[in-house]
Amino acid sequence: MGMTPNEAAAALSDIERTTERGHVLRGYRAGGPILMLWGLIWAAGYVAMGFLPQDRWGLMWLVLDLVGIAGTLLLSRGSRAEKQPMNWRMIVAFVALLLFFFATFSLFRASAVEPYLAFPGLVTGLVYIGMGLWKMPRYLWIGAILMIATMVGFFFFQPWLTFWMAGFGGGGLFLAGLWLRKL
Repeated sequence: MGMTPNEAAAALSDIERTTERGHVLRGYRAGGPILMLWGLIWAAGYVAMGFLPQDRWGLMWLVLDLVGIAGTLLLSRGSRAEKQPMNWRMIVAFVALLLFFFATFSLFRASAVEPYLAFPGLVTGLVYIGMGLWKMPRYLWIGAILMIATMVGFFFFQPWLTFWMAGFGGGGLFLAGLWLRKL
């Protein structure tokens, strides 16, 4: 007995939804270790900022960012089952984000250090919200929680903001990575 056109269309639709869901789950599993890595980097960086003089922060973050970039590239290479080449859009987006940070810090010179401490959490949260709106809804929640936690720390815990960002920013990213990896 054959399928009707409606049954065939429904079956193809089910296959397409299942395939898309598989891609999303693989993306979550691949993204989990990367979030965990950046969570550790954030935690280490913000804790170090709590103890180091401000004139050492730039060099410290440069080293941590380079470690994070190298680790991200290594983790990305190992997670791609299809061994596709690195998507040039991701590279351009990352470079654009870095340039945005530098441009914003150059234009809006804050008189206090706290806005500089909070800004990366807000931008990172916004990026994750964008990813969540695109096709991976769990990133939307990660981004929203990161932005809310950043603002709570900025308004209510400024004297301890570096440690707040280490715990809630870095720790939050690490826990989010564990959550994604288990899918």
